[in-house]
Amino acid sequence: MDFRRCKFLDHPTHAITALAFSHQSTGHSAPKSLRLAVGRANGDIEIWNPRANWVHETTIKGGRNRSIEGLAWAVGSTGLRLFSIGGSTAVTEWDLQTGLPLQHHDCDAGIVWSISISPDGSKIAAGCDDGSVKIIDISGGKGSLEHQRILQRQKFRVLSIAWRGNSQVIGGCADGRIRVWAAVAAADVGEPNGTEATSERAVGRIVGTMRVDKAQGEQTLVWAVFVLNNGKTIVSGDSTGAVKFWEATHFSLLQSFQVHEADVLCLAGNLTSDTVFSAGVDRKIVQYSIVDSKLRRWANMSSRLIHAQDIRALAIYESKSLNWLISGGVEKTIVINSVEHFMDAAFRKIAVCPQRQYVHFTGSKRLIALWTDNQVKVWALQKFQKFPDAADSESKVKRLVASLTLSNDENITHVALSSDARYLAVATASEVKLFLLLPSKQGSVFKVKKISAPGLSDIGCSLLAFHPVSQNLLMVNSESEVFVYAIISQSLTDLSYNPLRSFDDDEEEKLRTALPYLDNVNHIAFSDDGSYFVLSTLSGRIDVFDWAAQTLIWTLPEIPVSPSAITFCPDNDTIVVISAEMKVLQFSVSEKGLTSWSRRNSALVPSEFHNLVDKCCGVYIEKSEAPNRVWMWGASWMATIDLSLDIPILRMPKRKRSGLSVDSDDSASVTEVSTTRGNAKVLKLNGVVANGNGVTVNGAHK
Repeated sequence: MDFRRCKFLDHPTHAITALAFSHQSTGHSAPKSLRLAVGRANGDIEIWNPRANWVHETTIKGGRNRSIEGLAWAVGSTGLRLFSIGGSTAVTEWDLQTGLPLQHHDCDAGIVWSISISPDGSKIAAGCDDGSVKIIDISGGKGSLEHQRILQRQKFRVLSIAWRGNSQVIGGCADGRIRVWAAVAAADVGEPNGTEATSERAVGRIVGTMRVDKAQGEQTLVWAVFVLNNGKTIVSGDSTGAVKFWEATHFSLLQSFQVHEADVLCLAGNLTSDTVFSAGVDRKIVQYSIVDSKLRRWANMSSRLIHAQDIRALAIYESKSLNWLISGGVEKTIVINSVEHFMDAAFRKIAVCPQRQYVHFTGSKRLIALWTDNQVKVWALQKFQKFPDAADSESKVKRLVASLTLSNDENITHVALSSDARYLAVATASEVKLFLLLPSKQGSVFKVKKISAPGLSDIGCSLLAFHPVSQNLLMVNSESEVFVYAIISQSLTDLSYNPLRSFDDDEEEKLRTALPYLDNVNHIAFSDDGSYFVLSTLSGRIDVFDWAAQTLIWTLPEIPVSPSAITFCPDNDTIVVISAEMKVLQFSVSEKGLTSWSRRNSALVPSEFHNLVDKCCGVYIEKSEAPNRVWMWGASWMATIDLSLDIPILRMPKRKRSGLSVDSDDSASVTEVSTTRGNAKVLKLNGVVANGNGVTVNGAHK
């Protein structure tokens, strides 16, 4: 089999503009529902599971000319709630299950520049373009955003905002001032009424003002404000590159640091209020720590240049066994660092390549469909040839044969090509569109013609797949309802599929209540003859359906984590599943259980494969000379396993005493080899070479 790396399939990822953890740091164990929301410049919101070694679970799709400029989570009895702002006058609450807006609350005060949620999770403060701060009551449950009051207006934009306790709001403004509003009376939120700032008479008014240094020739912009957990210190970052620490009771300056060479855009602090991090345009992350707790003196402890471009957002989560400093920006990658060992610990950059495929290919027609935002491109590959000039070969083996851009503003959720390359289906969160690909007279390109598809205009889908034989379209909508659309008869059939499962215990029920999208379908796979198809959910449930009867025939044993990739073997009976824990499982549909190979070998997959950081993005099984060879790939690796052979077991050599010496059987040997990273010790065992860079196959399997 020939391999080809398609370098022309670009994936224009977008800058990270906002980060937010679903829960506040705690001294206890982290909750199972802990998630990280990542806002992108194209309006997408990604939900990541850090407890499962950073699995990308779902994406809430945005649209054209939209951007996420702020994110906030609320934890309540009805589960987790996610709010966002971005280039508009509204605060939006999202439905985590469907990925659609649940409620829009228009602030009627110009563009909303900043957002922050109170520590008790009952109120949202929104900083607006007209200089006012709007308090929104969200205590009514999901979908409830009620106007409570507008705080005293001043003339300048409120660029950043933070709560001090549940009664005061701190705002960084575009005139170089930090203003303090009394948002709620202290008695109403159970806080001590020790100052005038929290009295009834002061509610809604500005009770304090702090001024940063003025830049020459222009106003200083206070891009970031942060209040430490103890409520005693306010930290600000501005456009002069200064980070200032303020006393929160009398609003006086404690210390000022001029360590950044450009604007400071974001701040974050740890649970114990003794460490603060700042970052911005100069790409540096700077750590400040208390060196004298009595005098409350801070010092610049260290800095790291981890990012290649501007840093737009920081987020910290700490618990009994976890401590993460997350950063992101124009570089587009999520960077994970340690709070406790910021200077010494190794950091991790999550690959830009998405964990879910954004391409669809038809092997028989050698076509590849690539989608991003609201655009779809279809490329054709020529027959494989060995060109003498590598640079010249790149331009000869590929050709753009079709391209289309949706007229609506929504970003594309999924795309599917029929096996005969005749039909193209494009889905968004609100509708599905069908297109006919008509070859031109020369046959070099396709003309794209839209097909009328009654019944699909109001069905938003997250997954699409064409049946390999009948060319009917299988669709999964945002609520995990499954439909079959017959293109010729233009009929729509509901499969009556219910992915919900009974809860085994109260903890699992709480998790499903907090994160309802865990029961959403995330993979579709057809057998080659089209007799079976598989649906899997994020929670680990995998169901096998009979296509002719369109009925559920078997539910596979549930795996504890989300499946990363699923495919049928060429025999149309066995299914290969790669889990997020990097486990390789093979199931038999006819026997309704694990295959004999999987029972013997699934637990013996080399540790080099289990320890891979990047998740599996796809799986492919050769259908010609070696039908049992499974190829798997991720953002930075490729691996193969031969399912016709057992994985060898490394056994301890037998020891034989001969006088004063001990002889060992020569069942394993250690040799020195040269790798791309220098010399490394490798272990040779029955033709398999294992090294620090992965597993190299010398024959049968990996």
